Amino acid sequence: MGTGPDIAQLAARQFGVFARSQGRALGMTRATERSRLTSGHWRQVHPGVFTIVGAAETWEQRAMAAVLSAGNGAVASHVTAGVIWGFPNLDSQPLPIEITTTRPQRIRPRRVRVHRTVAFLEREHTVKGGLPVTTPARTLVDLSAFWSVQQLGIATDSSMRKHFMRLDDLRTCVAGLPSAPGRKPSRIQSVLAKRLPGYDPGESGLEMRVLRAIVAYGLPEPVQQHQLQLPDRRCRIDLAYPNYKIAIEVDGWEHHGRRSAFEPDRARANDIAIARWLPLHFTADSSDRVVGRKTEEALRARGWRPNAGWGWGRRSI
Repeated sequence: MGTGPDIAQLAARQFGVFARSQGRALGMTRATERSRLTSGHWRQVHPGVFTIVGAAETWEQRAMAAVLSAGNGAVASHVTAGVIWGFPNLDSQPLPIEITTTRPQRIRPRRVRVHRTVAFLEREHTVKGGLPVTTPARTLVDLSAFWSVQQLGIATDSSMRKHFMRLDDLRTCVAGLPSAPGRKPSRIQSVLAKRLPGYDPGESGLEMRVLRAIVAYGLPEPVQQHQLQLPDRRCRIDLAYPNYKIAIEVDGWEHHGRRSAFEPDRARANDIAIARWLPLHFTADSSDRVVGRKTEEALRARGWRPNAGWGWGRRSI
């Protein structure tokens, strides 16, 4: 039922490859799959991923096939993403294809280096030239353990010249991230310190840590710095779910511990409650698990129910 032309058109948009799940959505049956493979019209390149025989075998095709093999939510990352974004001194050959996936199960496509992450923020993945890929800022963070400060700086300047990234994108991406195998935030902070006068590595770090904890818990990503219109003024909420009227406030002592901020903060909290918003407050002592659990309880109390699955980046370049 429309499998021939429809799948051919899909594959043409994806460098000649497609996933079994995509074919099934277009009406492909098991019998059709066996027939095309047996006749030599299609060839399997990874489990559940096929190429149209005769399509040009390019590096982009290899990258797309690897992404498709890892399923929904996977993107090209690390050095592969660096090639896609045109980072200096990188060549697609003979570098291995690298991808990142949010799926917990171990996936091992042939000749593909797979990284796993608890969750991506929406700002950290996109689509460029048809390939799902980490943003330049996230790519630089992912490469921070393997590249020197000088190499990271050169790639940063290149991305800015091409208008692929702003320094604020990189500042936000690294905020709140601890060191981990394969990641050295201190090197990114050094890059930023040389380019942003007065850059403070701790600025916005707590808010970003809470945001990442919420997403890592499997919850929808809240809106940052949401502007709430109150009867007599507007106020800004650190993290918010406008559809569910949940206001998440991240209370750092350096901003909220002064007496001068005490009275305005209390008045603001009262106004938010009067507007029928449900307030949540987290501090630096709130563990990631507590942040996730309490946020989920608030969402469920407001009628939210889990919705499995998420797609690739909303915006394309």
